[in-house]
This record gives sequence, structure tokens and C-alpha cells, in this order.
Amino acid sequence: MTGEEEIKARIDQLEQEKAQLIERIKELNRRLKYKQYEQKALKPFVEQTKDINLEPYKRQKRALEFKISTSAYTPAMERQMLKRLREVEKKLKEYEEVDRARRKLRYVEKDIEEAQKEISEIEEKLKGIREELKKLYGEYREAKKASKAKEFVSLEDIALIENGK
Repeated sequence: MTGEEEIKARIDQLEQEKAQLIERIKELNRRLKYKQYEQKALKPFVEQTKDINLEPYKRQKRALEFKISTSAYTPAMERQMLKRLREVEKKLKEYEEVDRARRKLRYVEKDIEEAQKEISEIEEKLKGIREELKKLYGEYREAKKASKAKEFVSLEDIALIENGK
């Protein structure tokens, strides 16, 4: 393979890699746009319910469940604890939608962050590929010029050939 063919093969390989990376960015941008719409829809609800603190109820539920399962109580005490547990679970059930929305918003924001990070990494790769392509196209043009120059016979060469007869 000549130098010109090697350069052309490398250019084709880089162009294909560049096309794949651009396609991946398009996919990520579609996903990012969807996640941003999702975030925009969730934020007002989460913002409205920011006063609601679920952690005390969750802690209380875990503590009651632990006490009930690990200790021996009189039937009256156990009924009382179960009643309290049901009250806490009822309260948590009321705020289940709030909890779900908060969790979903966290996941959506994490997805957005990951997509943006991946896009910036791909853009860095693309920048490197474009720089290498620019260099290779220059080398390819030079190799093309050099090969065409060899194809042409100068007048001096023709005169030498004529005189040689």
C-alpha cells in the first residue's frame, strides 16, 4: 500500500468513527431533552411539597418494626405498638407520592448529569478526531500532488528522450 492509500484508509476510519460519535451525541441529546422535560414537570410538585419531611416517619417505622420483631411484649403493649405502626404507615402512605416524586427527580437529575458528562467526553474525542483529520487531509493533498507531479513528464525529459534516438 502506498502512503497515499494508507492516509486515505486512516481518513476513512476516522470519518466512520466521527459519524458514530455524532450519532451517539444525537441519541444523548434526545435523551437529555426528554429528561429535562421530565425534570421540568417534577420540579413544581417537589418544590410545593418541600416542607414535608418524611425521614422522621421512616425512622419511626423502622424503629417500631425492629422493636416488635426483636422484643417480647405483653399482648396489650404489642397491640399498642402495632396501632402506632399502622398510624405511621398511614402517614407515609399519604406522602408516598411526594416521596416517589422526590426520588424520581433525583434519578432524573443524575441522568441529566451523566448525559451531559458523556456528551462533553464525546465532544473532546471529536475535537481530537477533527484535528487529526485536518492534518491527514493536508498530508493526503500533498501526497496527491506528489503523485501527480511524477505522472507528468517535463519538457526537459522529452528533449532528452528525443535526443537519445
